[in-house]
Amino acid sequence: MKYKPKSVAALHIALGGLPDKMRVQTDPDVPVSAKTVGQLRKVKAWPENLAVAVPQERLPGSVVMVSKASVATRFSPKS
Repeated sequence: MKYKPKSVAALHIALGGLPDKMRVQTDPDVPVSAKTVGQLRKVKAWPENLAVAVPQERLPGSVVMVSKASVATRFSPKS
């Protein structure tokens, strides 16, 4: 699943119950230096232009991907 968290609190929700030792992989142009989910949970600020791809299954080789969001993933409700 791919998420575009707007805050650190939203990032924590997206990471859910993933293990702290799960690896994190970032695109080269992303200003996040976390190498594990545990380190990613400790970030103090989360840029709104970043997206997180979370694996649905917790397999040994699974990784969380952090990249720049290329397309808006939220839609506001129509009134």
